[in-house]
Amino acid sequence: MLGPTLALLAALAASPPGIAPGPEAEASRALGRVSAGEPGIAEVQEAAAREAERDGPSIEGFPRRSRLAALLPRLTAEYRREERSHRVVGLQGSGEVDYLRLDPGSAFLVRATWDLGTLVAARGEIAAAAAAAARSQRREAAVRRATALFFERRRAMLALLLEPPASALARAEAELSLDRLTAELDALTGGRFAREPRR
Repeated sequence: MLGPTLALLAALAASPPGIAPGPEAEASRALGRVSAGEPGIAEVQEAAAREAERDGPSIEGFPRRSRLAALLPRLTAEYRREERSHRVVGLQGSGEVDYLRLDPGSAFLVRATWDLGTLVAARGEIAAAAAAAARSQRREAAVRRATALFFERRRAMLALLLEPPASALARAEAELSLDRLTAELDALTGGRFAREPRR
């Protein structure tokens, strides 16, 4: 992005002495000064997109993992202990009968169940798709905001360089506005502009 600007600056340096540079040359020189040592727009957009994705949940491969989980059975185990008794009272043959019959029993059951419906549509798949869409929108909004702030900041830097305000108050306000833009851009890009010295 700075290639044509640098070429123009080199051509200006080679121009004959005594000839005042035109508006194009002055603009190119100013652009070179404000962009020297600063990240380019592509780097700013990439940093903003990365920062927007940093705090979101990772949903990479969720539907595939969820469908594979449906192949695993759900196991339930149950143990039963029963004490059954039968009492028989009455007449039998030639005598009277009165006895208690105990019939204890134990049972151990294991069940395996599959939820095969999730092989077709995993639980939470719609929520994961909505989260992915929201994450993509958040990333696009961050990139758009970072792009707007980047060029607004460049314009403010050029205005301070080429047409500095005459009064001290106007100069201080312009500096504060530039600092605000830098801070916003720094927050969007994860501290990218905190490491860059201002020119």
